[in-house]
Amino acid sequence: MAAFVIDASVAASWCFPDERTAETDAVLEALSNSAEAIAPRLWAYEIRNSVLIGIRRKRITSAHAEEFFQDLQSFRIRLVDPPSYKDLFTLATRHDLTIYDAAYLDTALRESLPLASLDKNLIRATERTGLKLFQH
Repeated sequence: MAAFVIDASVAASWCFPDERTAETDAVLEALSNSAEAIAPRLWAYEIRNSVLIGIRRKRITSAHAEEFFQDLQSFRIRLVDPPSYKDLFTLATRHDLTIYDAAYLDTALRESLPLASLDKNLIRATERTGLKLFQH
């Protein structure tokens, strides 16, 4: 059973020490203690793109990136596809989100789970729907 929906902003912060917060560390701790998270499939692409940009900007080394990816594999993060891309578009329009952020909100709504995010627009949209945010 999934405990929460995780967006890429939270997981990417674990790779970059200057982006970590008490909230992102709490999510990391929950996953380290065998909690399961769920995310739209695009999460895997977003994480890898963030790390690639970090390498290109010389924020991290390739060795650090490999270690980060190895650590990610130890967590229980289930990736899912939306049942309807049309509904994602509607949700993005209704809440003034990108399609990417709407995918996280859609997942949280469908699963009735709290959302772990650093994205201010996504947090506001989540609160407007009545869903809870991840609490540590």
